Amino acid sequence: MDILLDKLIKAFGVSGHEDEVKRVIEKEVETMGFNIKEDNMGNLIVKIAEESLENKEKFMLCAHMDTIGIIANYIDDNGFIRVGALGNFEASNMVNNFVTFENGTIGRICSGKKGSDMEDLFIDLGVKGREEALNLVKEGNVAKFNGAVLEIGDNIVAPYMDNRVGVYILLKVLKDICEKSKENKEYIKTLDKEYYFVFSTQNKLGARGARAAAYNINPDGAIVIDVEGAFDYPNGKGNISLGKGPIIKVIDRTLIVHHEIKDMLEKAATKSDIKTQYLVGEEGTDGGTIHKEGSGVKTGVLSVPCRYIHTNEEMINVKDLNNSIKLVSELI
Repeated sequence: MDILLDKLIKAFGVSGHEDEVKRVIEKEVETMGFNIKEDNMGNLIVKIAEESLENKEKFMLCAHMDTIGIIANYIDDNGFIRVGALGNFEASNMVNNFVTFENGTIGRICSGKKGSDMEDLFIDLGVKGREEALNLVKEGNVAKFNGAVLEIGDNIVAPYMDNRVGVYILLKVLKDICEKSKENKEYIKTLDKEYYFVFSTQNKLGARGARAAAYNINPDGAIVIDVEGAFDYPNGKGNISLGKGPIIKVIDRTLIVHHEIKDMLEKAATKSDIKTQYLVGEEGTDGGTIHKEGSGVKTGVLSVPCRYIHTNEEMINVKDLNNSIKLVSELI
């Protein structure tokens, strides 16, 4: 597995606390020689354009950096931490797993019930009381879910494929642009659009970062790069499968994909000889806020299929990942 993807997966980046994953992205982009800026919402933005040219169409490519996590709501007299959710996930999936707080403190997620809800969960730090717990964790501190990074057949299993996979795709596309620019110093001048690569914050809290980025950039078009649930297992529901190609979204509860962007994705897939899947889904993406900014943004979504989404053992197929990189590179 690519070392870069491994670094992205392991970096701390719960919603609103994305600094560690930002450092990984910044270091990678700096090796390419591109300028990277951070806005007031913490989004990282890389502009690829010939600065001397004006009135080119602006196009935004966006992948969120943040992940689901938990927040310490209250520490009781015995030192057990009651928690709240940052993002949407099934509480029962996280019981009997470990979490790591931003300061490195590790705890165990526990519940006194089967089929637990969030209010049933607590974290055991192995301490004797509230004061001892407060030496390690304060109310309001956030934690990420721990999990191994494994290669199983043609698949990768790890926490936070959602959406370190999208971040990885954008970085690989930027690397491709960098290599083409080395071969042809006039390459960027040949691009017919100004491209803005946005690594957004706080997707899990309502796509807040992407909204601010879209407001500031005011793009004509946008494509969001994310993952989407694949349920191709016993008793699973839906038509999305691992290994059958990237997903072109048609509609979800927050966005009707613009037909022009859908056509762009289809043409790029055909030109690259990449099979794709189509999704009429429920779960929203950053596209739900991007498309409503300014006078409106023509927006689409390209996703990598992901089994066991919003758990600490998410699974993607390597071929789907590589074909997604190839497809986005073809768009540019």
